[in-house]
This record gives sequence, C-alpha cells and structure tokens, in this order.
Amino acid sequence: MSDDMVAPAAGRPSLSQRLRDLLKQRDVSGMVTAVVIKVMVLTLNFTLITLAARALDPSAFGYYSILFSAASLLYIVAAVGQEPFVLRIWNEMKVNADAPRLKGALLFTFVASVCGSLIATAIFYPWALTYVGHGTALATLAYLVISSPLQICIHLVRTERGTVYGDGLSFAIVGLPPIVYLGMCLVNGTPADIADIFTVLACGAFVALLAQLVMIRRHILALFPDFRTVRAIVEFRQWLPRSGKLWMTASLEATNQYIDVIIIGFLMDPTVAGAYFVTVRFANLFAAAADAVNLFATQHLPALYYRDERAALAKMLDNLAWIMAFFTGMGLLGITAGGYLALWVINENYTQYYPQLLILCLGTAAAGTTRASTLALMLSGHEGRYLLITAMGVLLRCLALFALVPHFGITGAVIASTLIYAIQAVAFRRADKALTGLDASMFRLLRKRPVPE
Repeated sequence: MSDDMVAPAAGRPSLSQRLRDLLKQRDVSGMVTAVVIKVMVLTLNFTLITLAARALDPSAFGYYSILFSAASLLYIVAAVGQEPFVLRIWNEMKVNADAPRLKGALLFTFVASVCGSLIATAIFYPWALTYVGHGTALATLAYLVISSPLQICIHLVRTERGTVYGDGLSFAIVGLPPIVYLGMCLVNGTPADIADIFTVLACGAFVALLAQLVMIRRHILALFPDFRTVRAIVEFRQWLPRSGKLWMTASLEATNQYIDVIIIGFLMDPTVAGAYFVTVRFANLFAAAADAVNLFATQHLPALYYRDERAALAKMLDNLAWIMAFFTGMGLLGITAGGYLALWVINENYTQYYPQLLILCLGTAAAGTTRASTLALMLSGHEGRYLLITAMGVLLRCLALFALVPHFGITGAVIASTLIYAIQAVAFRRADKALTGLDASMFRLLRKRPVPE
C-alpha cells in the first residue's frame, strides 16, 4: 500500500524536466521566440536612444525625435496597407498553387508601395525643411522610403521563415550601424550629426531590404520553379478596396503611436519633444510585450478560429491572457523600481519626468491588455468596429493633446494619452464580447469558471 503511494511521487518529473517539456511544445516555443526577438529589439532601441541622447545636445535630440517619429509614421502610411494584404494573398495563392495571381499580387504591392512612397515624400520633405536643412531632410527621407518596402517584406519572411529571419535579422541590421556610429562619436569625442544618424539608418535598412528580398525570391522559386515565365494576373478592382481598408487600419495605428511627439514638437519646442519621446519609448514596453503576443497570435489564432475549434481557441486565449498578465505585472514592477535609473542613464535631465513615466505606463499597460481583442475583431470580420474605435481614439487623443499640452506640458500629454488608452481598452473589450463572444482580453481570466460536478 505504501509502495503504491510512493511510486507516483518517485516517478513525478522534476521542475527542470517539466520546463524542458513545456519549451518543446510548439505553442510555447513560438511564444518564447517572439518574446526573445522583442527583447532584442527593445535592447537595440534603448541603446540607440541612450547613445543619441548622450551624443546630441537636448535641442538636437529633440529634432531627431520629431524626425524619427514622423518618418516612422509615414513609412507605415507609405506601405498603403500592403503588409497584411500581401500576407493574405500569399497564403491564399500558395494553398491554391496560383502562381499567376501571386505574381500579379506582388506587382500590385510593388506599384502601391511606390505610389505610397511618392505621396509620403511630397508630405514629409517640405514639412521636414521647416525644422532642419536639406541634407538632414534628405537623409531622413531615404530612411523613410527604404523602410516602407522593408516592412512589407518582413511580414512575408516572418510567415515563411519565422520571426528570427524576419523581424530579428532586419532589426539587427538596421539598428546596429547607428549604435556603432554614435558609440564611436562618444569614444572619440567627435560631435554626432542628425543627418549622419539617418544616413546610417537608411544604409542599414537598404541592406536588410536586400536580405529579405533574397529570401523571398528563393522561397518563391522553390514553390514555383517557373515563376519567372508565368504571366501575371492582376485583379485590380478586387485588391484595391481590400488594400484601402487595411491601409486605413495601419495608418490609424501608426498615427496613434507616433503623432504625440510631433504635436508636442509643434506646440512646445524640440527639447520638450525629445524628453517626451524618451518617456514614451519606455512606456511602450507594454506595447512591445503586446506585440510579442500579437506576433505569436497571428500565426495560430486564425486557423483555430476558422476551423471553429472552440476548446483549443479558448485554451490559446487563456494562455495568451496569462502571458500578458505576467508581462504587465513584471513591467509595472520593473518601471517602478528601475524607471528612474533608466532615465538617468539616458540623460540626467530626464529623471524629472519619472512621475509622468509611471502615469503613462498605466495607460500603455491598459492598452496592451486588450491587444488580443483587437485581433479577434479583425479575424471575425468586424474591421469596421475596430476602425471606428481606433479613429475615435486618435481624434480624441489629438484634441486632448492640443487642449492640455500648451498649459501643462508633458504632464498634460501623459494624462491625455493615459485616459484615451484606458477608454479605448474598455471599448475594445466591450466590442469583442458583444460581437465575437470571445472576450480575448486579459480580463477573461476574471470570468467565472464552471464548477465541475
């Protein structure tokens, strides 16, 4: 009798063995890979911001922050929604072995990207000249134009080769050269120049784009050896409306992410904009965690949803909610304990904004809790509701910034952003529950569980 009771305990796997078994699961290992890539990107961004803030004077760093935010916003706009569009077309045509339409879709994406880049150039260059000279404006423009098709290619490579070859390789190639340049400037005591930073960023983006194109070309030829001789079929009337909706979605998300620094630079001055830029980069730690979850979710949730595997879908959403809850808790603790020191490392003058950083983190954490809800709305065909909530959030946030920043500076911007993020999170969760019945937000963990009989 005693042997029977001891045997299970003796045969129970150790904690390290259970951890190894857990990491071998495809879902968990994929999530870990996405998180590792995001940690790498965060590390590169933190290093780049720190070196730039140290190598440039506060005013010059402010101009860099404004230009970087504007370029990041417009290279997403310039992609004309082709990142998710080409991804959907790719999967559809690959399953159907439809090489002519795949070739036509790639040509359509190329033309749309070129047109988008021309429009972005017409907007960005005259605006940039109001802040900086021609050399700096041209260098930033080069980074913008090259980064737009790079984002499209990253989406394709991520799907076929994984996040390591897509996001990881590209961000490393783009981020390391300016870090080396700024590090050399600090070591040698030579002044850094904004134009040089964006020139190095553009060169890195160009090399990354070439690497992504080579991988895409090899994969296409492996799937369709006669792809070069295939006659393209372009379904312009069908693809243009689809791209339009996706473009609106991507543009609104980019505006929501980058517009605040640009508005503060306009209402206040570049120095204040630079300080707010640093605060936002730290607060976006939660957005990065949500992006890591999103990278993984977009690879697995669509198949479960469309196969109507409710039990597996619920389990997946529970796992994502627990992971997001862990990131949110650890992130808030980390920012509370180490945020002041991190601001000091970047620039001693930025430590005065530590209270504003804590407030803004509450807003970005709230936004991250419903990231899976936004994906659920998109998957279930409720893009219209998602667009409406996002558009209203962007509009309200811009109005709040214009109303509060002139009177309260960075504190006003932080309060405006935090309130709107919280309101959007509530709206996304309510829409998700009402329209999909899923409640994919982190708060699904609070629901009552059925008591087993």
